[in-house]
Amino acid sequence: MGADSGGAQQTTLPPVLYEIDRHVRQEFWDPKMKGADWDAAVKRAAGELSAAKDAAERDAAYDRLLAVLDDSHSFRLPPGRLPERAWGTAGLRIGRDGDGYAVKGVMPGYAAEAAGMKTGDRVLAVAGRTYGKERVSFRDLYLVFEGRAGRDVEVVWQPAGQAARTSRLGLKLEEPADSLVWKSARVVKRDGHAYGYARLWGMRTESVLAIVDLLLDRTEAARARPELSGWDAIEGFLLDVRGSSGGYDPNILATFLRGDWSSGDYLEIGRDGQRRLVPPAYPKLPVALLVNSGTASQGELLAMRFRAHRIGPVVGEETAGMASGGAASVALSDGSSLWLSRRAVEDREGRSYEGRGFAPDVLVPDRPGGDGREDAIVEAGIKALAGLR
Repeated sequence: MGADSGGAQQTTLPPVLYEIDRHVRQEFWDPKMKGADWDAAVKRAAGELSAAKDAAERDAAYDRLLAVLDDSHSFRLPPGRLPERAWGTAGLRIGRDGDGYAVKGVMPGYAAEAAGMKTGDRVLAVAGRTYGKERVSFRDLYLVFEGRAGRDVEVVWQPAGQAARTSRLGLKLEEPADSLVWKSARVVKRDGHAYGYARLWGMRTESVLAIVDLLLDRTEAARARPELSGWDAIEGFLLDVRGSSGGYDPNILATFLRGDWSSGDYLEIGRDGQRRLVPPAYPKLPVALLVNSGTASQGELLAMRFRAHRIGPVVGEETAGMASGGAASVALSDGSSLWLSRRAVEDREGRSYEGRGFAPDVLVPDRPGGDGREDAIVEAGIKALAGLR
C-alpha cells in the first residue's frame, strides 16, 4: 500500500490509469494512502476501465478509484473541463446544509442571480448528479460551476416552500478579483456606529491586496469612491469569506490584519508641501471573519489563522471541511488532469479540519435577512464587533 508497492504490475495498466497510479504513489501527501488498500483499488479500476462502454463510464471508474483516498482535493477532471486561464462562472456557491446541500453564495451579475437563487435554497442535483447526504469533493462543490465561458451547467434546486425547478446556468467570464472586492465594499450602520464590509469570493493575490488597499488608508478610500462615504469613520470591519473557493495563500492578509506591516518606508510630498510617510501605519480595527459551509480550502486556513493569532471572532457556520492543504494539477495523456493533495494541514494543536470543517466562535445558520436587516451571519458579525469596541 506504500509508494513502492504494486510497482511491478504498473506497466500492464492502461496508460492514464498508470499515470494516475504513479503520481499518487509518488506525490500524495500520505505514503500510506490514509489506510486505503490502493493496490486493490487500482486493480479494481483496471477491470472497470476494460469493461467501460463510453467516456462517462471511464470517468466514473477514475472517480471511484480516487475516492478511496478520502481527500477533498484529490480528483480527476475530464478533458476540456477547464480552460488554462480566464475561467467562466455561473456565480453560484453551495455548501452542506442539514442532510443535503444549499445555496451559500450568489455572486452579483451572474446566471445564478438571474435565475433567482438565494441563500438557503436547496440544491438537489448538479450536472445530472444528485446532491444529498454524501459529501462531495472540492471539484463538485466549486469547480462544477466554473469552466469555459459560454457553456452551461444544469442545476435542480428548490426555493423554500416551493416546487423544485431546473435551471441551466450559463457561464460568463468572471470579473477581476479586485473589482469584485471593491464592488462588495460598503458601510453598514447600526445604533449610531459604522462598520465596513467587503467580500472575498476567492483568495487571489489581487483580491487580498484590494482588502489591504481598503483598510490601509481609509480616508483615501472614502475620498476616492463616493459609494464609500463614511468609510474613514468605520469602527470595525466585516471580512466575508462565505462561499470562498480558496486559492492564494492568505498569509499576507493575516499578517496585515495583525498589524505586522511595513510603514514609513519613504516620504511622499504633495502639492501642498505636506510630507507623508508611505506606506502609512495600519490603523488597526476590530475585525470579524464571516464563514459558512461553502467556505473552503484557503478560506478555511484563513479562519485557522484568525484563531491562532486572535485577530478577531469567526462567525457563521462550520466550514466545508476541505482544508487539505490545496492541490497541484497534473496534465494526463488523454487531456484530462489529476488534482492531488501533496501536503496536509493541521493547526498548532495538531487538529486537522479536512473532512470535518472549522467550527466558528459564534455559530449562526446562514439565512437571508428581512425587514431591512442583513443576512443572519452579517447581523451576528455586527453584534460581535459591537462587543469589541
